[in-house]
Amino acid sequence: MALAVEFSNVVKVFGSVRALDGLSFTVKPGEIYGLIGPNGAGKTTALRIISSLLLPTEGTLEVFGLNVVKEAGKVREIISYLPEEAGVYRYLSGWEYLEFMGKFSTKN
Repeated sequence: MALAVEFSNVVKVFGSVRALDGLSFTVKPGEIYGLIGPNGAGKTTALRIISSLLLPTEGTLEVFGLNVVKEAGKVREIISYLPEEAGVYRYLSGWEYLEFMGKFSTKN
């Protein structure tokens, strides 16, 4: 069985800033994994790369055996990402938000 997440030597550069510098880690299916660190440590950048919102500068990563860069559409079918800055969603209760997002399903 494929790993849930496999980061291998991932680098992300924004101009002169190296937001990720060779990040490597794995998450097994069913495992709970947390990214912790101070502001500016690269946590959000890593999550945006996993969810295919950003491309890595270097390195490879897979989600359940799918290459996040080459198979971004398939990755987006199996994972979700809710940024901290949720905009209008902050006015919804947790239940209202789940109902709202549930309406976006492509499966009937």
